[in-house]
Amino acid sequence: MGKKNLFLVSYILDNQPASCEIESDAQTLTPEQALTMIKEQHSGTGKITDVQVQQMIEPKDGGTTPEHHTPS
Repeated sequence: MGKKNLFLVSYILDNQPASCEIESDAQTLTPEQALTMIKEQHSGTGKITDVQVQQMIEPKDGGTTPEHHTPS
């Protein structure tokens, strides 16, 4: 089994910033691929926009991940 890659995915869910970590066998993760995975996590509830993906070297420490914000 190959090494899993870790990605930090930031997004807006119903006008509220959110983020999650996603593990994948793939070398890259596109925002479109991440959106599909996020929708599965949220069972299709809410509007998800502004998906951003960053590859991570190590898992984040709890409560330390900055989330992006859109101007009001």
